Amino acid sequence: MRFNQRATRTRGFATVTITILLLAVVILVTLYTARFKAQEQRIMRNHLAMQEARMVADAALEQTIMRIEEEPSNLTRTITGDLGGAAYTATITHVNYPNTARGNVDVVEVEVVASSVDGSATQRAMQELVVMSLVRGGPNVPLAIRGGINVSGSFEVVANPNGGGDGVPLSIWTRDDVDINGAGATCGQYEFVTGVCSSQTLSERGEHGIDILDNDPNFPDDLLDYLFGIPEDSWQDLRALANQEVDNCNGLGPSTTGLIWVNGDCDMPNGNVGQPTAPALIVVHDGDFKMNGNVTLYGMIFQFVTPDLSPMPQFEITLNGGAYVEGAILASQNPKLSNGNLTVRYSSDVSNSVVTNDEFRRLYRVGGSWHDF
Repeated sequence: MRFNQRATRTRGFATVTITILLLAVVILVTLYTARFKAQEQRIMRNHLAMQEARMVADAALEQTIMRIEEEPSNLTRTITGDLGGAAYTATITHVNYPNTARGNVDVVEVEVVASSVDGSATQRAMQELVVMSLVRGGPNVPLAIRGGINVSGSFEVVANPNGGGDGVPLSIWTRDDVDINGAGATCGQYEFVTGVCSSQTLSERGEHGIDILDNDPNFPDDLLDYLFGIPEDSWQDLRALANQEVDNCNGLGPSTTGLIWVNGDCDMPNGNVGQPTAPALIVVHDGDFKMNGNVTLYGMIFQFVTPDLSPMPQFEITLNGGAYVEGAILASQNPKLSNGNLTVRYSSDVSNSVVTNDEFRRLYRVGGSWHDF
């Protein structure tokens, strides 16, 4: 009897001990699981915060680039802001390279530091940009034609005094023949200013001077690429860079500047268009160009014909009754020059302005320069 009581007490003690041990194991497992879940939640929150900060940094970078594009003259500044409550700071620095073929070229670095909304995560994003003129360089000749020209009316073309090299004037540059059959002449800048262009000529009917470079085998096959660095087949890319895209020239005037893309014919309105230090570069796409008397254009006309049109049309360039271009006329095909007064004068002011004026400067991303570390 006494033995049975002792055995019962022993079994009871063992049961309690095992129960306590199992309870301890359960508690330890529960504590471990809770700690693991809490750590997992912290990791997830940190990951989401980092993702949020990264998205804010990328969005702020794009926003900053847009602001630079709107104001390309202000390239050293710090911008602060927030996106959806997440703060960011954008630092803009640049290095300027003056007097290049494209005028002042600025290499810009944009660094954005952004945080998540709760401030627990920070992310950086950087991008290098180049701000430069969309024009490779102002044309060094007042009249350039990818083809030939036959002028039978009255005209004056005033040469670039150094267009063919130091001290070598250049008035007309073509791939094919230049025939002067009318009462026209080319002359130097001094002769034009003093009113003796018609009597002290560089070239005239029956006499080609050194200022006319025709039948040039080195004339560029792609005048669009020569002027803008964009091949003819990608002309839509240039149109997308235009300050204005219009269907006619009725709204142009003295305040018009930058790249103007005209779809179709361009009949210039009365009065001046552009200014010497704020010229207009007008691309007439698949259309005729016409200027009447008492109209002065400060800038350039580029008559561009879509490549591989069949049959290839011949669009007209008409300048009547004292119409005057101070700058340049270029054509990507053989234009029909209507009888009238064709007066084109090379202008160094216009040539320089199209590579220095902010209206012609565009922002380009440097490939492979984006990083977030």
